[in-house]
Amino acid sequence: MEGSLGAQLLRLLEKDASRVVLVAPFIKTGALARVLNNVASSGAKVDVVTRWHPVDIADGVCDLEILEQVEKLEGGTLWIRHNLHAKYFRVDDTCLIGSANLTGRALGWRMPSNLELMLEVPASFVGLADWEQSLFASSVPATSEMRNSIAIEAEKIRQAGAPRVAADVEAEGDTYDNWMPLCARPDLLYDVYRGLKTAAHMVTSTFEYARQDLRALSVPPELPEPIFRQYVAHSLRQLPVIRDVMEASLRGVPDRNAPEIIGAYHDADHDIPIEAAWSTVKLWMMHFFPDEFRIEADQEVLVRGRQY
Repeated sequence: MEGSLGAQLLRLLEKDASRVVLVAPFIKTGALARVLNNVASSGAKVDVVTRWHPVDIADGVCDLEILEQVEKLEGGTLWIRHNLHAKYFRVDDTCLIGSANLTGRALGWRMPSNLELMLEVPASFVGLADWEQSLFASSVPATSEMRNSIAIEAEKIRQAGAPRVAADVEAEGDTYDNWMPLCARPDLLYDVYRGLKTAAHMVTSTFEYARQDLRALSVPPELPEPIFRQYVAHSLRQLPVIRDVMEASLRGVPDRNAPEIIGAYHDADHDIPIEAAWSTVKLWMMHFFPDEFRIEADQEVLVRGRQY
């Protein structure tokens, strides 16, 4: 199915559902808000189940604030099941089951996205109804007192040592799925990553944009340059804007048509004109996909020479 797993879930919620069940050990406020925004107008009864381990809160893979989000929703209840490992989303008579938590990285809404799998099956699939009944029979409603107690325990864990690094950790400043490359010198990105180039060696704005790009890509530390380039290229392929550019460039993209391709993703808050943003995208495509793209210099047309 096309699009992210999050898009798959949101498509299920486009209909006027009467019952929504969201089950995941890790739930982040940003992802939950995106899902609940599609539910609020339908008046559906919504049950959200998570496990709320203090260590999960300390690690940043789950948020305590989801209680307030669910309580604001008419017909919404947050449940706690401490030994929960299942990921299960039901919208009326359709279920998604698989590996994805209710987080931006798992659902493809944050960079870089996790590699996840979710299968769509009917709620009548053998065993699902019994499993859901068992889930709620052994879950307890979340309360403010429970939330406050877990917050205290999570803070003790944080003070005792550094939290573990987990795939679903999402910082407040993380970039969502409309991120585009900012640094106009992708050839310097690896040197900034390894600390070989600093603000003293390059234009300050270029250096800062490079750092923002590296944070958005969440590149693991100490990669050799060939693996670094492979990692960045793989992450870029997950971006909606890059997928759109790749598709359009099979026919050739003249500079004059760039706003049609990247306009929906262009963030004016970065104070980068759309023409400069397009130039940066072209440079990244040429740098990280050198065997796939070329520029027809006489027309400044980005052309994808062969399919990946």
